[in-house]
Amino acid sequence: MQKASIVRRRSLALLFLAVFVVFEISHVSVAAAEGFYLYGVAESFTWKEFDDSGARVVKESGPLFGIGIAYSHEFEDQLTFTPKGEIFFGSVDYDGQTQTGEPLTTTVGYFGLTLDGDIGRKFKVSQSFSLEPFGGLGLRWWLRDIKNGTTSTGAISQGYMEGWTTLYGRLGVRGGIDVSKQTMMFFEGGVKLPFYNENTAYWSNIGGQDLTFHPGKQSSPFAEIGMKVNRVKASLFYDSMRFTKSNVITDVITTSEAVIIHQYWQPKSTADIYGVKIGASF
Repeated sequence: MQKASIVRRRSLALLFLAVFVVFEISHVSVAAAEGFYLYGVAESFTWKEFDDSGARVVKESGPLFGIGIAYSHEFEDQLTFTPKGEIFFGSVDYDGQTQTGEPLTTTVGYFGLTLDGDIGRKFKVSQSFSLEPFGGLGLRWWLRDIKNGTTSTGAISQGYMEGWTTLYGRLGVRGGIDVSKQTMMFFEGGVKLPFYNENTAYWSNIGGQDLTFHPGKQSSPFAEIGMKVNRVKASLFYDSMRFTKSNVITDVITTSEAVIIHQYWQPKSTADIYGVKIGASF
């Protein structure tokens, strides 16, 4: 498990660095910013994987939790800059199968971060209603730690860790409705357009070879709606990820008796995330 320990330490270092950068940016910009927002997150997370026929072979589901910081800056020409950073973690149930097709149950630990940054233009539709088309970039990085599991026959299946990275563009629109001087409703919706996906399976921890896959690119929607009353802000949100089947890695083993060919890939995978955010704006 030495490789897993190294990955965890490097992951923690990356997380702390990202949080430091987010806080430094907000510190530098807070004097001119419209405001920043510190919040907690609770979400229902579902991950699914499918074989080539479209049949589901893996389902993970359960709660994840996190903390985040976001801030917004509006320039004099109504251009906006709205970066956001979140850390998330938790453990979910795994219902899947081994490589031989035997049913398998276990748990999966998740630990990662999301960083987004958008540039938009705010338009005042009326005195109390504004719309803001935006575009930006985002990063979601996480560790997927599949624990040792038990098959339907009672056998122990060795778990392993995966490291995921997806880089994507963001396109969407957000808006706000001033209900009163102290109350505002807000909404946001759009689509993420990935341009780089990577998944490394750390199989060296279980006697194999580490393999890196590049899952296919597919757009995925997101949405959020909420309310701000004085400094308290709360919202409901939906997020998603969509990956088509990755490249295939072929491993050829030649023995005195036969040539053995193994093929590996990351199957078509999806994630659906429903959650709530609540915190304080300043």
